Amino acid sequence: MRLRRKVCLLGAPGVGKTSLARRLAEDVFEEGYESKLSMAIFKGVLELGDVSLEIMLWDPGGVEAWGQYNRSFISGACGLAFVVDSTSPRTLDHLLEAQAKGRGFIGSRPSLLIVNKIDLTRDFALTKPQLDAAGKLDWYTAQTSAKSGYNVNEAFERLAKMMLEVRKVSA
Repeated sequence: MRLRRKVCLLGAPGVGKTSLARRLAEDVFEEGYESKLSMAIFKGVLELGDVSLEIMLWDPGGVEAWGQYNRSFISGACGLAFVVDSTSPRTLDHLLEAQAKGRGFIGSRPSLLIVNKIDLTRDFALTKPQLDAAGKLDWYTAQTSAKSGYNVNEAFERLAKMMLEVRKVSA
């Protein structure tokens, strides 16, 4: 069976949303890549048993995190991937603040918190209180590196499985 699902990438500029999307869709990483588009859509395909799932990753480019919380961007999304930079604590703070303000638009969609740039372990700067606050949300958390490819497919496979579970429950 072949299915297609929209997934919105949310997070501050520079956290690696485009790099994660390109890693999943094209298996590439480009050092210093800067998105020139205000919106890009990448297609990644995940094989989950008898289901071939096309994930359409909507990447808002350089739009600030709180600017991504609007009905037109999130409309029709089956899943959300919130992305933060492991070396920049403010990216998690901004995301948690924006998420709290935008919750009405988000609803109960399957959500994933991606802590990206985990390859920069010596620069890891997120604090325990921040991670505890994120842990109180109903999000699966994954640590990834778009640069090395570490855990990128696995993170999106987890989100894909959550989206398929929702489909089964609502069917």
